[in-house]
Amino acid sequence: MTGIRVAVACGMVLVAAGCPSRSATAVSDLDVHRHAIVVDTHSDCTQRITYDGVDFAKPQADMQLDLPKMRAGGLDAQFFSIFVGPWRTKPEGYYAEALRQFDAVHAMILANPGTIAWARTAADVRANAKRGRISALFGVEGGHALLPGNEAQMLEHLRTFYERGARYLTLTWSVASPIGGSSGDDSDGRGLTDVGRRIIDEMERLGMMVDVSHVSDPLFWDAIRYARKPVIASHSSARELANVPRNMTDAMLKAVAQNGGAVCVNFGSSFLDRDFAAGEQAAWARARTLGLPPKELWRTVRDEVSRLPPVPLSRLVDHVDHVAKVAGIDHVCLGSDFDGVPATPVGLEDVSKVPALTAELRRRGYAPDDVEKILGGNVLRVLAANEPAQR
Repeated sequence: MTGIRVAVACGMVLVAAGCPSRSATAVSDLDVHRHAIVVDTHSDCTQRITYDGVDFAKPQADMQLDLPKMRAGGLDAQFFSIFVGPWRTKPEGYYAEALRQFDAVHAMILANPGTIAWARTAADVRANAKRGRISALFGVEGGHALLPGNEAQMLEHLRTFYERGARYLTLTWSVASPIGGSSGDDSDGRGLTDVGRRIIDEMERLGMMVDVSHVSDPLFWDAIRYARKPVIASHSSARELANVPRNMTDAMLKAVAQNGGAVCVNFGSSFLDRDFAAGEQAAWARARTLGLPPKELWRTVRDEVSRLPPVPLSRLVDHVDHVAKVAGIDHVCLGSDFDGVPATPVGLEDVSKVPALTAELRRRGYAPDDVEKILGGNVLRVLAANEPAQR
């Protein structure tokens, strides 16, 4: 696929000795999108694959992500989130439930070899793109999935996650983990634990990115000072534009840039617009009073927020702009949170619409080379920087 993209891009500028720098080349928005390796660092579609048994190879009307939509949107690589919901599983079952999710996604990959392939490295992603295959990678969302067990057992669980394909671990989810505090509960004052330091040590030895989305502010600062390799925020936007705890402050953005990492902007409307976030929080609060099971709770919230004033696509690009200006163009990326957020901007309702994001970036004046960094190049750089030297 990438080979074809390069040929098309070069053909448009008619040079005999290969493509020049594309920053100075007049190319169409669609050509820029097709030439890029487009990477999304976070989707919760794993839950539907695992627990609902959806046929991911067929269009799913109520999902933001499936293989046909990924093809239509030109997505080259997806990090599938391995997320164990504390409401679904007790702590003694967290690790086993995480493995169940790995197994479900791997089964989906094996069932669709002509469309999607497992990728372990940045080089694998590039090779799969050349073969016309979407790359499947994994991220474990929340250090609580390492439980149960003592430190030695949690480290062994971490190694197994890596062998199954995990290339990042989100240090916490909306609950604290053995690693430290979360932005989503009353542990916000808790930073990096001693166990957390040893888990980060092992992650960096293995080649697994440290993910600082969802963490408490103290844990962010402890982790960014402790990490020796570039970190990632897999699905967080800019707090300066939408003051919600999951987003990154400007000081955090600068710290990630100094570390060499990247912040992947979340597509969820509540992470892009504070007023929408307030409306969504109220919808969740009302829905929880009804005592609904998880699926009905989700549908109820999704239906209610669909009546809120919609967030435009331009607002998402405002966040990309802000991260790029504060942290630098080499430190911004995309983490959609598709199928984990009840609303996304108008014009970006699902992954098939991602070319509209490229068009808006181009309209803002981003050069093709810089758009390609945002769409996936920065993630691949951070992923490669975390890989062991022998790999």
